[in-house]
This record gives sequence, C-alpha cells and structure tokens, in this order.
Amino acid sequence: MPELPEVETIARQLDAALAGGRLRAVEIRDARLRLASLARLNGCRIAQVRRYGKQLVLELIPPRRRRVALWLCVHLRMTGRLLWYPGRGDPAELRRARAVLTLDRGTLVFRDTRRFGTLTLRETLAEVLPAGVEPLSAALDAARLTKLLANSPTPLKTWLLRQDRLVGIGNIYASEICFAARLDPRRPAGGLSNGERARLLRAIRRVLTAAIRHCGTTFSDFQDSLGRTGGYVRYLKVYGRAGQPCRACGTPVERFVQQQRSTFRCPRCQPG
Repeated sequence: MPELPEVETIARQLDAALAGGRLRAVEIRDARLRLASLARLNGCRIAQVRRYGKQLVLELIPPRRRRVALWLCVHLRMTGRLLWYPGRGDPAELRRARAVLTLDRGTLVFRDTRRFGTLTLRETLAEVLPAGVEPLSAALDAARLTKLLANSPTPLKTWLLRQDRLVGIGNIYASEICFAARLDPRRPAGGLSNGERARLLRAIRRVLTAAIRHCGTTFSDFQDSLGRTGGYVRYLKVYGRAGQPCRACGTPVERFVQQQRSTFRCPRCQPG
C-alpha cells in the first residue's frame, strides 16, 4: 500500500498539473465506487491537491452561487493509481479505469486492479483530516512525540503503524525508521529514553524526507501520476533485505513477523 512518501509524490505532481483547472465531467465506471451527486462536481475549480495521511484530496470550489469548498478524497489502497494525461488519455488505460475525471486541461484516470481503493466526497475539511499527527509537520516536536509515546507497551515498529498516533507511515518506512534510529523494533514504545526519542524523531524526518525526494518506493504496484516507479528502493537499508549484509556493518539482516507483517532488523545496529 502506498505510504506517506508515495502519496505525497503524487499530490505534489497533481497539484502542479491540476490546480486552477476545472472539472468538466466525472465518470464512475465501477459500481463499487458509490460517489453521489456527480452533477455537483461539474464546473468546479480545483483549488489545490494535497495529501492528508495516506489520502489524496482535491479541494474543489463550486461555480456560481455555492462558493463553499468540497473535498474529493482518493485512497489508493493496495493497487490504486491516479494517472494524469494532458490530453484525452491513453485508450488502454481508459478501458481499465474505475473512474475518469475530465478537466479543461486533460484527463485524470483512476486505475485499481484489486478494486480496494475508494473515492469519496466530503462537505467539510474536518471530515477529511486524519486522527493522528502529520510526522513532517511542525506539530510533531519532541514534546508532542513524548506525549504520544507515553506509557505505551506497544512494540515500537507496531506503534509507528498506528494512524491515530502518526499518519502515513506504513510497513516499509516503519522498519527503515527503526534502523535509522538504531532502535530494536520490538522495544516497548513507551520505554524509550530522552536520547532515544530524539533519535527517533530525527529518523522519522530524515527517512520520510529522503523517500519523498526519490518519489517513494516501488516493489510491485506503485506508480506516480506520470506512470513512473519510485526510486527509493535503491536506498533501503533493511526492508526486504533478509539475509543480506547490513549496509552499515555487514551483519546479515534478519526478518521476523509482528502483527502478521514482516519486520526487518540488523541485530548489531539495532541491539535488543
């Protein structure tokens, strides 16, 4: 599933391409996507495209009388893709689309092989905002992280996946953050010292920022809005590298399971 860096990559690309454009039509081709009141979207101006948690959100300004914004939210889930075409779009992609958004400047195609993605319309921004803290925002400082971690018995890597604590972090980057912070992912999250919490905060920022810079990570399905794969896979330190030498010390990376998900760790760099 695309995580914060992948969704942020798409949001930035689409904001540059779509902001200021107008929706001419929205066509739903999959009955699983129950998007009501499609006629309300025709003529809406796209004010911006942003990421909230793992969702892509188009802020829409309706034409004429009703000036209150609407929020079109896309959750890509496992295999969802939003592909942007300045013209009418690739006929092959259009045939496989779950939804097609026609703009005055091009076509936005929602592809989703496994059909787990969602498309929803919200009336207020409050309905869009996730429960957790954005990990790259100014809201996450040392004091806020300490409060979020306080007394939690949850293993650190599992805690990083909790979207009601920090939003957008998934399985790939949770393992990478633990490695960058030199912390065992099985440690109780609430048991970190002041110095360890400081390392964790730096690791969160460093790993996510670097992944965004390289347009995220692609193992199988992820593509950005231009159909390109993410380049951060070349820089992964532990994720997906079980049995291979640690890039820092040469010790074989180990894999184990936490809550039915694979976790990767260097036993030497991340002592228990």
